[in-house]
Amino acid sequence: MSEKAVQPKRVLVTGSSGAIGTPVAQHLLARGHYVRGFALDPSPGLEDFIVGNLGDRDTVRRAVDGMEVVIHLGAYPDDADFLTVLHAPNVLGLYHVCDAAREFKVQRLALASTMQTISGHGFPPRTVRIEEGPAPVNYYALTKVWAEDLGAMQARVHGISVVNVRIGWLTRNAGEADRLKATTIGPDCFLSHADAQRFFERVVESENPAAGQAVTVFATSKAAKIERMDSEPARRILGYEAQDVWQNGLNYDYNV
Repeated sequence: MSEKAVQPKRVLVTGSSGAIGTPVAQHLLARGHYVRGFALDPSPGLEDFIVGNLGDRDTVRRAVDGMEVVIHLGAYPDDADFLTVLHAPNVLGLYHVCDAAREFKVQRLALASTMQTISGHGFPPRTVRIEEGPAPVNYYALTKVWAEDLGAMQARVHGISVVNVRIGWLTRNAGEADRLKATTIGPDCFLSHADAQRFFERVVESENPAAGQAVTVFATSKAAKIERMDSEPARRILGYEAQDVWQNGLNYDYNV
């Protein structure tokens, strides 16, 4: 049976010059979607991109206008001082993106969360499920819990289809890969660049979740030993099947 034809969507990827945004935007473009980028720097491989700051409401609105799907990856990516570093991109910027999605009647909104939202559970040697709830231990993770709640409100109040994505450990370079390898849980929490592409392909192309529904799912590759984060919701709802296991699917050379 041949693969179902892709129905092209107009997709905005924020953070489109970043470690996840760049390969995801390029992959969606290759799938036949119209992709617009938004980032602090020019977006590699995209003809349509806006260089701007998430704190600039008018620039964010210009980026969202005309889009059917918004994949919001732009953020400060780790823990830092809340007032001077995290608040502007991760709180105010998130609000601007979500409010523009409401204003311009975006069909689907994908909000990047993080595996750090559950780090307070301690990553036991078993599968942590979505139903166990968040357990942040730093302000970065707390901004992502708020993102999940704001996404749920966008679905509930404004009828948008929302996917909150708790992203696994995606390494940007060999130094980060060394740090992942040195931990006990890292290879079980890994997300490859190739699987990130596959995941957000499903976010754009899946019929689920329906308008007015919000779901929270984990996005990881296959666990090396123990599945620490439940892969079933992403498989059931979006049809996402991870293909890589640590250290496959990286977009840079890395030798063990």
